[in-house]
Amino acid sequence: MMVTMQYGDALLDNHFFEKNIQSLKACTSQPVSLTETFSEKVSVLSTSAPTLRFENTLLHSRYDPEREAVLFAEKLKPGARVCLYGFGLGYHVKTILEKIGPDGYLLAIELNLDILTAALQLRDQTGIFDDPRFRLIFGTDEAKVSREIAYEMGRITEDHTDSLDVLFHAPSFKCIPPTFPSLTNALEVLLLERRFPAIFGKLEEANYLLNKKIVTDSPGVNVLKNSHRGKPGILVSAGPSLDLILPHLHRFRKEFLIACVDTTFPILVNNGIQPDYTFSLDPQLDSTAHFIDYPAKKTRLIFTPTANHNVLKNFHGERYVVYKEGHSLSKNSEAAMKKKGVTQAGGSVACLGLDMLIHFGCDPVFLVGQDCAFSGNRYYSRHSEFNQKLQSRIDRTTPLEKLHREKSHEKKQLLVQCVQGNSLLTDQVMYSYLRTLEHIIKANPGTRVFNLYSHGAEIEQAPVLGSANELKAFTLTT
Repeated sequence: MMVTMQYGDALLDNHFFEKNIQSLKACTSQPVSLTETFSEKVSVLSTSAPTLRFENTLLHSRYDPEREAVLFAEKLKPGARVCLYGFGLGYHVKTILEKIGPDGYLLAIELNLDILTAALQLRDQTGIFDDPRFRLIFGTDEAKVSREIAYEMGRITEDHTDSLDVLFHAPSFKCIPPTFPSLTNALEVLLLERRFPAIFGKLEEANYLLNKKIVTDSPGVNVLKNSHRGKPGILVSAGPSLDLILPHLHRFRKEFLIACVDTTFPILVNNGIQPDYTFSLDPQLDSTAHFIDYPAKKTRLIFTPTANHNVLKNFHGERYVVYKEGHSLSKNSEAAMKKKGVTQAGGSVACLGLDMLIHFGCDPVFLVGQDCAFSGNRYYSRHSEFNQKLQSRIDRTTPLEKLHREKSHEKKQLLVQCVQGNSLLTDQVMYSYLRTLEHIIKANPGTRVFNLYSHGAEIEQAPVLGSANELKAFTLTT
């Protein structure tokens, strides 16, 4: 017999719940043990299409949630494979399935079981749950849910990396329970990475147009494929641990290929080290300062088409272009990408640098100044331009370390494992770069990667070497 329950001004129908529970079994690997208990944190709003408020967060429009759902999914294309955080009451889920068509796929994640229970009671979800293109992940065990997300993401992106869309239903994202701290951070980092094109999109587009002739005229990184096979390479970044190894780097100029991110190019030149390669991908004007008044000499520049145009104007040495795989601005340049070369490393110029050293055939590769954390309560090396700018602000009552700490609080912080075994603070941006570095290393098991003299975050599958002498000894015996 159908039973209805009055909750505020809304009617909750357990006939929906029973049907939905049975249907839910088809689209999840979790044992379906949800109960009909309606959380006190949920307030149902009585409208022609029901919506709800979880604590202080309104999940859908009070006036037209179905129209809102259409707008949410409007940019999706047929055949897209979508990873979505936030089931909500399913309005936008239904619209996504309509937009992606018969060849698409939708993986949804909902960690708030109070919201999911309400969705099962308020609306008929069987059309969604019975759809073979849909999969739902939920649960209470963070480790188990994380493993399932990793597995399902790998499955749906296999041979379909170019058609993956990651969507966040913002109100649902605000309602993730506090019992999922690591997973929440991972999702926030993913969201941060997805925001980059939105923040710098117009700037990237402007650089792309200004760089068009240079990109066309420049050789691509494919001509450098395996050009340094078997030669050990050092990639120099601007983290705090650079200070420890910088006085010794000149000893390795002959035996090693030395490459650096754009931030460290002036640091090396000022210390009598002319690197073999430097890398630039930042679309912002600030990048130009790394090359003005610093001669290129033998250094070669590897750049992306969206790198700041003034960098290319001020760098007078050899330049090689590399396309970012999957970048929206390169969608009409498939022939050029195939001819000149692509990278999957994005966001951090250090990630691009590591990917390129592997592309050059360097083995082993040694990471220098790659802390990915606030080592010694500092953000960058003392030799960096960032540090010099901070020094100009110092007065007698403001220690330099305090200014670094202020910089560190600009983004959300979290703890990571330090190479010395303890925990260390980092922020979400550096955490994202750390995970990308680890992904590159794991994807290239034929190249040995070591972390030299770092006091920063532990990089998986990149053992730590503790001194410059150990580096020298290592290369003589391998």
